[in-house]
Amino acid sequence: MTNKDVAVPEVTVARYAAPRVTVTPVTDVISSEPIAGRSKPGRYQRVLLDTRTGELRFHESTEHLEPWDPAWKAVIDVPRDTWTRWHPGTLFAFNGPHQWFEPVPELLSWGIDSGVAELPFLDVAAANALLEEVVPVAQELLNGLFDGGGDLDWSTASAHAGRNMHRLLTRDRTAAGPEADAELVDFAEILSRFPQVYQPEKLRHPLEKLAEECEWVTRYLGCNEHWHKEIKAEFGKPYSDGSGIGLQVLGVRAWYRTALMDGDPRPLKEFADWDGEHGRLATSEITSTATDAELARWVDREEASAARQGWRLLGTQNAAASHRQRLREQEWDRLAVVGADIAWLEDEPALAGDALEPKQAERLALVTAAIGWGRGDGEIAVRARMPRRTVLMLRESSTGATTGNTHK
Repeated sequence: MTNKDVAVPEVTVARYAAPRVTVTPVTDVISSEPIAGRSKPGRYQRVLLDTRTGELRFHESTEHLEPWDPAWKAVIDVPRDTWTRWHPGTLFAFNGPHQWFEPVPELLSWGIDSGVAELPFLDVAAANALLEEVVPVAQELLNGLFDGGGDLDWSTASAHAGRNMHRLLTRDRTAAGPEADAELVDFAEILSRFPQVYQPEKLRHPLEKLAEECEWVTRYLGCNEHWHKEIKAEFGKPYSDGSGIGLQVLGVRAWYRTALMDGDPRPLKEFADWDGEHGRLATSEITSTATDAELARWVDREEASAARQGWRLLGTQNAAASHRQRLREQEWDRLAVVGADIAWLEDEPALAGDALEPKQAERLALVTAAIGWGRGDGEIAVRARMPRRTVLMLRESSTGATTGNTHK
């Protein structure tokens, strides 16, 4: 596949080597009757799935059986350990996008729609029977997860299984086929049909930044005219009211992580660690006036240097750009100091001596640099304590612009 002139990596994202789901037997249940002063419980019975061990168990919240502390004015006042004991795990969200771009929780939770005529609160026998019933769905969920280099990510298969777990715990107790969740689509499937959505620049981000970048793809890909609306011509599911096409993209992070690591045996190293070991930025030729092209060439050389030592660097481009920005901020601050010095020396010519000329030369260099960064004439003039017209003339001499320059 190609994205214009950029080759799209041939990527096969691994599935999770999932543990076998095992059921923890239910031996007793608690009363559904609340203590005095507490409300009747809602969905206090839950199913919990440990995605790392495969343990499937029944849980009952004792919130309705414990007194409410008068100091708790709202739910947010309940101590974290108390709330976690009542409601362990992360509640499976039927819809994204947050669930699809966040890390797969270690402990997933589903509420049981019990306490109604169609599904009374479960006793020991009913709870054990329910756990056994949902074992295959729990296993489908784990088996379907993507594993992007040790980082679990949702797939269409795992999300569909998670939704079916939800469906089996409602009063209707009915799972659905894949067509019910047709709005769930794997990023790899979209990419195979629309390679133009590939963004090679993402592969230069450090891993923590890569996750953030993939979040935006999960949130917005195909959602409007700026984010490949052509995707919805082939993927997604019409809304029930006919107002549009629903599309939820899964597995973005796993795909890019796999593309980043796949086929390259070199271990990954964050640039911050590399720089800490070798002090590369401090000794680099990067200056405040370095162009993007110059930064890119430096990045290429640095990554090649690391490769010769057996490392694959991540985040080099961001580090170089951040270093240039720091230099610009330092010089911008320095311009204010130099401008103030010159103003004082011009007011005190008897004390200026030979100090004025080098200060003026330094200010000229700083002003010229600031023009190159894209700073406006007005802000430069104020900071440098020089006429705006002078800054404009310097800009015109450095860029060949006409007097029609409109920089503010």
